[in-house]
Amino acid sequence: MTTSYNTWPRLSLFIMMLAIPVAMLAQNPKAEKLLSKADLYYQANDKLRSQELYLEVLELDESNYRASYQLGKINRFFKNYREASRYFRKASEIDPNKDPSIWLEIGLTYKILGNYRKAKEAFEDFKKRNKDPESEEYKRAELEIAGCELAESLINKKPNWRVKSASFNSAAGDRFPAYLDQRQEDVFLAFSSSRPLPNKRNKRNSVTGEPKDEDIYFVIKENDTTFSADVERINYKKINTKTNNGPASFTGDGLTMYFTICNTKQNRDGCSIYESKYDPVKKRWGKPSFLEGINGEKTVIVNAKGKTKEAPTDDRQPFITRDGRTLFFVSDRPGGEGAFDIWYSRRVGAGWSAPENLGANINSPYNEYSPYFNEAGNALYFSSDGHPSLGGTDLFKSAGSIGNWSEPENMGIPLNSSYDDFGGIWMDEDSLAYFSSDRPGGNGSYDVYWGMAIPVDLSKLNVAVKGVIRDKRTKDPIPFATATLYEFEKDGSITELGTFNTTEDARYEFKLKVDRKYKVLGNAREYLANEEEFDTQDIREDRTIIKNIDIELEPIIIDSAIYLDNIYYDFDKYYLRPDAISELQKLITLLNQNQNIIVQMGSHTDTNGSDPYNDNLSDNRAKAVVAFLVDNGINPQRLSWFGYGEREPLIFPELSDEDEQTNRRTELKIKSIDFE
Repeated sequence: MTTSYNTWPRLSLFIMMLAIPVAMLAQNPKAEKLLSKADLYYQANDKLRSQELYLEVLELDESNYRASYQLGKINRFFKNYREASRYFRKASEIDPNKDPSIWLEIGLTYKILGNYRKAKEAFEDFKKRNKDPESEEYKRAELEIAGCELAESLINKKPNWRVKSASFNSAAGDRFPAYLDQRQEDVFLAFSSSRPLPNKRNKRNSVTGEPKDEDIYFVIKENDTTFSADVERINYKKINTKTNNGPASFTGDGLTMYFTICNTKQNRDGCSIYESKYDPVKKRWGKPSFLEGINGEKTVIVNAKGKTKEAPTDDRQPFITRDGRTLFFVSDRPGGEGAFDIWYSRRVGAGWSAPENLGANINSPYNEYSPYFNEAGNALYFSSDGHPSLGGTDLFKSAGSIGNWSEPENMGIPLNSSYDDFGGIWMDEDSLAYFSSDRPGGNGSYDVYWGMAIPVDLSKLNVAVKGVIRDKRTKDPIPFATATLYEFEKDGSITELGTFNTTEDARYEFKLKVDRKYKVLGNAREYLANEEEFDTQDIREDRTIIKNIDIELEPIIIDSAIYLDNIYYDFDKYYLRPDAISELQKLITLLNQNQNIIVQMGSHTDTNGSDPYNDNLSDNRAKAVVAFLVDNGINPQRLSWFGYGEREPLIFPELSDEDEQTNRRTELKIKSIDFE
């Protein structure tokens, strides 16, 4: 049966009438009105009221994408991560292609819950939908995938720290521990807390319900893991003001405190750093002074027309070194790598130098917090969400000093969790730590934890070094090469420990001991030997040391000149200058490492003087080098010399004294590899 042409208008009208209720349901006027109202409350930061309204929207329209998405964000803010995950997933099921960012949100929530497999799947889903490797969100997804993979590699490792919640934690937020030793008096741990004040009306955060403001508190440290029952608040109102105060940091003598005061009339939207002196006679802290040289300014936009004004930067979380000479702190000031960076300033007279950024090796495009420079002065501890982490913010360590930091190392499990871990300090040669975390099982929203390093039996560690001996130019393995292991002794001498004869694959392997310094020397016929130095310091777990110890050897080319740096001569002279000695020592090492080679030392002059004169001068210069080598133990049968005079200049014509100096040089040619 066919439908006549005249039937189509009536059929189309019928279909449209059937569709009307569906459209009305999809755009439920009451739901849309509630959604707009919920959005306004959310923008006003009233998350509790907006949450109620978004839930009402879902009751009227269970397929409302925005309400589900927003409820995911609100529950994550309240740390209800399982609920957040449920709402984010619900939004993705309503419309998986509406916004790729939903998959990033799902991944972040799974990661905090410690479900790294599902987190990685969500991040990969986001990358497939985003498809812009240069976008910030795409880069964030890649960073989070790296964090998941790091976490998976650490989960089954034996922990090397013991961690427990501190006894003084409250049902409110307690964080940012700091060490205070006032010599003749007690040793304290200071920390910031939002615990309610007794017998006072405490302003409550309209969002979280906790007391609104933080203050600085002290607790007596009885030993590494126990504390007194009494917790004392600094009662001086100019330090613990009516707004947020802390965290604090103290000089080694315990007499100077650096801390932050936030949300003041001068800095309504951020924090500023202050200094206070302790009076040992009156036993109280003095009036805080604003650090003029530290606190900065930034340009902010104040309206939709683009009008700007200068406003204070958000400067917080100061850490002062024990000598009181260097102040590290966190700031959002211009010129950094990301949102919050770690900066530092040095004491100059009564003031401070202009703050400098710690650089891209520490600071990331995201956030770095809570700097702590250890007592030994060789490691910076900090927290970050911009390096691969196990969850949100993790604790990291970077060895070195200002201007020379190593790649940050994640402190691993159990110091870090899938939640936020930050605000750490390290003591007792870095074997004792106090830090902050919002991990489950604590007393409040944040708690202070202590961590003690678990002693390791170093004699039972299984440590080795492996590698391949390769051709430097082709990168191919060199079959049947040899690798020789040496150990540097404490007196500066070197002991040969053994030789490994490789097979076709050119692979070698040596067992090692911890806390030693070694070198591996690679050697092969028709190649110049080469060595790599490394150490096993700070190893406290089983692992194979791979410091890219694929030893690369330079092929020997007979009669090809090898230019020797820094073996120059003064005008009309052939004696060896003092600046040539270090280079000649390298030449001695080369000859000792390659006992089979016979070499010729060739010397050259500048173009001044006659040919006979320059031939004789260069001959004497070459003989001077050979004499030095023989005096230092090199067999004379392996050595010859030749004076090239001015016949092979590197620079011609010579237009300056520097050109002439360059031409007055010595070179080495390998004549044979058959010396026995």
